[in-house]
Parts: sequence; structure tokens; C-alpha cells
Amino acid sequence: MQRHDWNDLKYLLALHREGKLTEAGRTVGVSDTTVARRLKTLEEALATKLFLRSANGRYEPTDAALQILSLAESIEASHAAISAISGESTNTVSGSVRLSAVPVIVNRFLVPQLPLLTRLHPDLKVELVPSSDNLDLSKREADLSVRFARPSDGGLRTKAQKLGEVSFVACAASCISPKQYGTLGWITYNEAHSRLRQARWLESTAKSENLRAGLRVTDVETALQAVVAGIGKTLLPRAVVLSDPRLRAIEPKDCAKFPSREVWMLSHVDQTSRASITAAKEWLMSLSWH
Repeated sequence: MQRHDWNDLKYLLALHREGKLTEAGRTVGVSDTTVARRLKTLEEALATKLFLRSANGRYEPTDAALQILSLAESIEASHAAISAISGESTNTVSGSVRLSAVPVIVNRFLVPQLPLLTRLHPDLKVELVPSSDNLDLSKREADLSVRFARPSDGGLRTKAQKLGEVSFVACAASCISPKQYGTLGWITYNEAHSRLRQARWLESTAKSENLRAGLRVTDVETALQAVVAGIGKTLLPRAVVLSDPRLRAIEPKDCAKFPSREVWMLSHVDQTSRASITAAKEWLMSLSWH
């Protein structure tokens, strides 16, 4: 193996975090051709391929790169600590952070409150990934993940932290007369999601009212859009219902207490020293989830 320049690791980190040569170059202040050239030099020195270009144009790290990334992040953190001691560091937070969450959390909780983060850290680039899949943090598919309920997986190199609790409430479209609520079917969840707290409540209530399920969905965001369209009624996060004029909370007769769900943040232990990750985590912990 040839000798290599450890400065090339910052290009490795930049391309992993940004996914594209142009964005990676902008992050470190060089051209995309410089990023490509320095990475090629690093690959030759290590005698291994570090990135593969996917069908959507993003550069995805190979297994070898994933192993090197953990070490590179440790070196980056050490350099930042030395800079802070020598007085070279500033309070400016830059770089990028990739945050994954289910669509309803991204669209109804994170996006409306994102200006709080961007005003505080204008140089920070945030990538929101609305996905119902649990992205693998160990493979750097996301830097942070926000999920309903405490994660039962994630591996030894991940850390779970409770952010709060989301309470649900029954609702219908505000354009529908309250006199029609009793005849509206309940929008429930398909069998694959039948264990969700709100799904169990909906199934039980629909049976007790002898109402058929008007529609079955797989996620909260789809249920919300179905309610707005007047297809039926369902359970949605209380904060979402109260903030959306298209929705109106309702109180079904003799119904069980509305359920709630915990909100958890998942992070990778090897990234705790990154200022961008710390800033995003502090923002998430400051949000109201009620």
C-alpha cells in the first residue's frame, strides 16, 4: 500500500455527507474535479474502491469506505478539538446533516419548525428524508433518525434518546357537518401495521360502532390526506389537527381514551463530536411534540 495524505480524508467525509461531487467541493471550498482527483489518489493509496455511483446520481460508500469513515470522523473530531484549544475554532456551525423520519413527522413537525434551526445556524445544510423505512445509521444512510416508539434495533453503535410523546385525537374534515360524523367510516391501517397503537384503537372503535373501515392505509400522512378529502375520520396527532384549518377534532361517543406514541431519536455514537450533528440534536430536543 502506498503512503497517503490524511488531508484527503476530508474529501472522503464531504462526499459521503453530500453524496455529490459538486456539493462536496462546495463544502470544502474546492472544485468537483479536485474532489474526484483527491479521492482517486486516496483509493490508489489504499488499494480499494471507496465509492460507487448509484442510479440516482449519488455516490454511495463501499464497505471499505464505511470502515474508514468511522476513523476519519475520529480524526476530524481530534482536529477540531486541537483547533479549539489553539483558538482557531469559531462558533459557526457548518457542514450538513441528513435526518430521516416518517413522512408525517417530517411534514408536520420538522418542516414548520426548521426555521428555528436555520436562523441559528445559517451555514448548516439540512437534508430531510421522509421515509417509513428504518434507515441504517451504521451504513451512514442517515445521520439522525426520528421514530415513533423506542427502536428495538440499531446495533451497539447507535444511541436512542426519547424526545417526547405525541398524543392522538379523532378528527374529520372541517368542511363536513358534525351531523355526518356518526356515519363516516373510520380510516384504519392495513394488516402489516395493525399493531400500531392508533391502529388498535381504530379497529376496536370501528367494531363497537358497527362501522366498516372506509379505507386502510400504511402511514399517518396518507390517513391525513384521506381525511381532508372527506373519505372518513381517523386518529391524527393532536398538534397536527389543531394547526391545520382543514381538520376538526371530534369526540366519538363512549370511545376509549385516545392513545399516544413516544418519539425517539436515533444517532450513531461515532458522530457525537460533529458540530452539525450536535446542533441538529439540540434542535430536535427543543421541539414541542404535544
